[in-house]
Amino acid sequence: MTNISFVNATLRLTYTIGYDEQNEPLFATKSYRNLNSTHSTADLVAVANAMASLSSQPLASIVKQETTNLS
Repeated sequence: MTNISFVNATLRLTYTIGYDEQNEPLFATKSYRNLNSTHSTADLVAVANAMASLSSQPLASIVKQETTNLS
């Protein structure tokens, strides 16, 4: 039987900061580390959107990355 234990999580907000010569978007990422495992996806999306509303750059994506131990 495998045991899975939460280690940590990171929330990454990616913003579109402009475009290059070929009109391809340029991105900047802001990471927020040490998220608690008890936060729901809806809570994280709400917080990410609230933080993005403070930026002058448009939000391109929201990513939650989790690290777990498998034993």
